[in-house]
Amino acid sequence: MYKRIAEMFFVFCLLLGVLLARLVIINSTDIKAASKASNSMSITADISRGTIYDCNMQPLVNENKSTYIAVKPSISALSQASSVISPEEQNKAYERISGGKIGIVKATSNFSNENAVTFTRINRYQDDGLCVHLIGYIDADGNGVSGIEKYYNDLLKKSSGTIKISCPVDAKGNILAGGEIKTVNDGYGTAAGLMLTVDKDIQTVCEKALSEFSIEKGAIVVLDVKTSEIKAMASAPRFNQNAPAESLNNENGAFINRAITPYSVGSVFKPITAAAAIENGIPQSTELTCTGYATVGLSEFGCHNRSGHGTLNMYSAMAQSCNPYFINLAIMTGKESICSLGENLGLGKEIELCDGWLTQGGIMPSAEEIMSSQDLANLSFGQGRLLASPLQMTAVYAAIANGGVYRAPSLMRSIIDKNRLEYMRAQLPFSRRVMTEETAQKVGELLNFTTENGSASKAKPDNMRIAGKTATAQSGQFDSNGNEITQSWFCGYFPYENPKYAVTVLKENGMGGSSDCAPVFKYIAENIK
Repeated sequence: MYKRIAEMFFVFCLLLGVLLARLVIINSTDIKAASKASNSMSITADISRGTIYDCNMQPLVNENKSTYIAVKPSISALSQASSVISPEEQNKAYERISGGKIGIVKATSNFSNENAVTFTRINRYQDDGLCVHLIGYIDADGNGVSGIEKYYNDLLKKSSGTIKISCPVDAKGNILAGGEIKTVNDGYGTAAGLMLTVDKDIQTVCEKALSEFSIEKGAIVVLDVKTSEIKAMASAPRFNQNAPAESLNNENGAFINRAITPYSVGSVFKPITAAAAIENGIPQSTELTCTGYATVGLSEFGCHNRSGHGTLNMYSAMAQSCNPYFINLAIMTGKESICSLGENLGLGKEIELCDGWLTQGGIMPSAEEIMSSQDLANLSFGQGRLLASPLQMTAVYAAIANGGVYRAPSLMRSIIDKNRLEYMRAQLPFSRRVMTEETAQKVGELLNFTTENGSASKAKPDNMRIAGKTATAQSGQFDSNGNEITQSWFCGYFPYENPKYAVTVLKENGMGGSSDCAPVFKYIAENIK
């Protein structure tokens, strides 16, 4: 019996010893972890965000960098680094350091010792950045508010990283003398992100053009003729991505992306009327007489040449932008053909720039909505209910330049990994034939004739032939003096013989497409490499 009791006591002691040993190990591990956590002071100095690139892998954000210094919470440490810190920045750092926190200040040059360390902070935006309406901006919490920043917020946040500053402290949180301050990089400034179809160099030319030609409210769009990829999309006025609140009260609407905003179109619609006529077998040689107006039912539609153009064919009518000619041409053609072609060319339809980002569709009246010959007369030269954005009209001209094949514009190219390599590429929207190749060629001839001999001659560059059309569209809106606001347009493509780019220039509340927009097109054509 005593032997059995002794055996049980021995087993009990053994189990108790094992339990105590485990407790010692666990407590030792916890103490070490707690010690490790408490023997340093740490602060997140900055958080980076995935990069947005142009089609040539040139960064559109995260491009500029600034030098910063992190200083231990010590007045003497701040004093040591004062030679590379402005007085204003020193005051900011002093407030933090006085509160026992690591001071982070912008510096004029590098400075490092055991009490201070230099690091580079990435600036997400520039004050005068490119593509601001496309890229958008982020809020104080690092979330996208508009543009690509909004629609690809999750992807760009997934590619984020941090840079932290740490320095050793004792058990009471006091700075250890001789302890070195260090930076810890956890994926900060990664190359991962996404690539757009935009070409940074072309975008730069377009934004410079808006400024050079004093277009305070307007837009320029450039598409690749073969793919309809957006090479540039510029809108004026711009806003400062670093301080968007400053533009909230801008009377010209700095946050409006005018490139995707529907406007009255005017005469840049006439090539659609011409194409529908040609598709219906009406030749370019068809002659009609302009007396200065056209009578349709009980309505009279005036020509800008009040004395009349006389007898015109389709070439001279396009070159002179004669409304009465196109009114009669539309009546000969029929509303069904014109409306159907306009719809097939994407007018009245939303454009999906990228996943989830849909533009306004504008208005393309259906044949059923053209209730009278007067409605058809208005549509024939781009007036009435018709509304389209510069992006939509650029896609129309790209289809003509592309031999009658339409493709909706796109903005997203691919997703980029941390090694700057594509690992997922976006598919282009499906293409469709909207007119015969022969019709597209004949419309192109009309547009080339217009730039060589007509109202669009100011758009002709010195080094190439082009095709294009001007417009001065009535908006139905009036200014404070009772004058009707008109929208100036130029749509075209170049080079004429082998088209590469389709371009639209819009000036809101302009004087006329020939004076306002044609010279801008010339500038763009001559400066795009």
